[in-house]
Amino acid sequence: MDACDLSGIRYAVNATLHDNEASFAFDEKCKEQGITVIHAVNLGKAAFLAVEKPKGYPFSEVVKKGSDDFRCSLGKYISQYGMFWQIPVPWVDEAIRHYSEESFPQLGIGAYIAAGYCANILANLTEGKEVRYFPKFYLSPLLEEI
Repeated sequence: MDACDLSGIRYAVNATLHDNEASFAFDEKCKEQGITVIHAVNLGKAAFLAVEKPKGYPFSEVVKKGSDDFRCSLGKYISQYGMFWQIPVPWVDEAIRHYSEESFPQLGIGAYIAAGYCANILANLTEGKEVRYFPKFYLSPLLEEI
C-alpha cells in the first residue's frame, strides 16, 4: 500500500503547527483524495477550528507567503472576519499586537478546547449534521465573549 493512500478515509484532522509546507501538503493530499479536513489551532487561551471541504475554499489562503507567523496571520483573518460581520473580537486584536513579534503561546487549555471541538465536529460530520465550512469557522476563547 502506498504511504499516501488514504482510501477509505472520509475525515482527517490537521492539528499541526501550520508552520511549514508539510502541513499544507497533507491538506493537498486529502483534497486530491476527497477527504474533508478539520484544522484545529491552539491559540493559547482559545481554540480555532475550520472544516475544509475537498472542493471548498482552501484553508491555506489564511497564510500569506513570506508574511507573519501563521497564528498572527490567522488572528488577522479572525479579526477581519469579525469586522466584516460586525462581531468584534478585541482579544484577538490585542493578541496580534502583543505577539506580532513573537508567536502566540501554546497553552494546554487551547489544545483541550480544540480537542473537544474536534470530537464534536467529527460526530456531527459522521451523523450528517450541519457544520460550518471554511471560510466560516469555530472560535472558542476561554472566558471571553465573541
